[in-house]
Amino acid sequence: MLKLGAAQMVLGVQLQRASRLSLAPCLRTGLSRASAISQPSIHPLLPTVLPVRQSSFYKAGGSDELWKTMAGVSQQGKKRGRAKNTMKKKDLNRGQRLGYGKAKIAWPVLVHKATGTQKGKGEAEAGIVEMKEGIYERYQQTLDEERKKNSYGGRGRKFTHPLDRGWAGGRPLGKKFGPPLATNKEITFDNFETILLEFKTVYHMTGNLGRVRRNSILMCTGNGQGAVGFTVSAGKYGQNQKALRKSVNKAGLRMVYVDRYEDRTVYHDFFTQFGHSKIFVQQQPPGYGIRAHRAIKAICQMCGIKDLYAKCEGSLNVQSVVKAFVLGLLRQRTHQALADEKQLHLVEMRKESDYYPRVVASPSDGKVRTQEEIDHNEILDFEMISFEGHKPQWRPGQSGGPEKQNPWELSPGWGKHLRRNYAAQAAHSVRRRMRIEKGPEWGAVSSHLYQKYPECVERDWPKYTRMSRERKAAEGD
Repeated sequence: MLKLGAAQMVLGVQLQRASRLSLAPCLRTGLSRASAISQPSIHPLLPTVLPVRQSSFYKAGGSDELWKTMAGVSQQGKKRGRAKNTMKKKDLNRGQRLGYGKAKIAWPVLVHKATGTQKGKGEAEAGIVEMKEGIYERYQQTLDEERKKNSYGGRGRKFTHPLDRGWAGGRPLGKKFGPPLATNKEITFDNFETILLEFKTVYHMTGNLGRVRRNSILMCTGNGQGAVGFTVSAGKYGQNQKALRKSVNKAGLRMVYVDRYEDRTVYHDFFTQFGHSKIFVQQQPPGYGIRAHRAIKAICQMCGIKDLYAKCEGSLNVQSVVKAFVLGLLRQRTHQALADEKQLHLVEMRKESDYYPRVVASPSDGKVRTQEEIDHNEILDFEMISFEGHKPQWRPGQSGGPEKQNPWELSPGWGKHLRRNYAAQAAHSVRRRMRIEKGPEWGAVSSHLYQKYPECVERDWPKYTRMSRERKAAEGD
């Protein structure tokens, strides 16, 4: 029996070899390997051999190969500097520990000891048990703190206040970068703040390196109390954080002081220009706010101006707008300087004070020119003096311009329109007057023809409501 079994085993091996060789004609005829294997054996005693795929999870490639496919750069790309901004390898399992999961199972060795001691029995094996309450919650809290501390962006991005997100949310423009760093460690600039006005990439062509890129950063800093400074700083392409910190410190070295009227607005209206950018600036009353270009609004926030209106014309290049506005702030003159220059009283008449005249400045030496001493060709119009001859044409409804009027008021049909709608517009006041005169009971509101036509009276709504309820109750019965 043993020999027979051995012979059968040898026969089986030979048949396996024959079956493997018999697959070749099937492949040549166009049949697939799977279809050839799935066919039943010709002889009932011959075993069917199915190939087994020799693969394992532990033999598969690791995460390094996947990171190479995402962050790989060719040799030509490395020569041109494309390897600087490639995606870096990230630990996506940071903070996670083996054995801790939503099933809350205390796996031995991973969560607790493999053996435990019992009274009178010595050491005993501790199997798979449920995790104690509070262990998984503490692990989850630790994991959330680790993810917030080392977030890679996306869903794990740290929450920022809407006022600190900048102008466009995901972009750095308009974001605040804190105060400049002091060389002297004993001095701090805690009351200063810095805001990013422009961040762009610029190029220039060279003969050896080809097209070279760098960053251009426009940063503005101030303390909100008159001190303000800005700078246009160059940064190395790809090193944004280092370039931003450098521009913050550089802006702190270029500080100027801006005079403010009542610590909230400019001293007077003025016109300023830089390049093709023209700006008309107006002084505004308390509570008006800042209505201007966003770069001008940021500079006002840095230097402490709260009420202002600025109208930009021409080019809206950010650097030109910033330079023009700062130049206009530095060129403005105080009320006392204007009074000393003209040797006249400076009188203010504002709309919010019903144009009541108020003297805001007088010559410091007390000498005021008379009417005979003033030249007949001398310009005393304050807007012409402050705007330097560039007096703007304010449109109706704009700050400084005439009040906005209805364009149909001058048409011949406007009066007819008012007369036609007079009854409808006065209906509420007439009804209220009738109720006051005749009382709140029914019949107080009626037509002037009520004596002749008694039906010209408002409906008795309580009566009709009662009748409707009675009818519905009768239909329901």
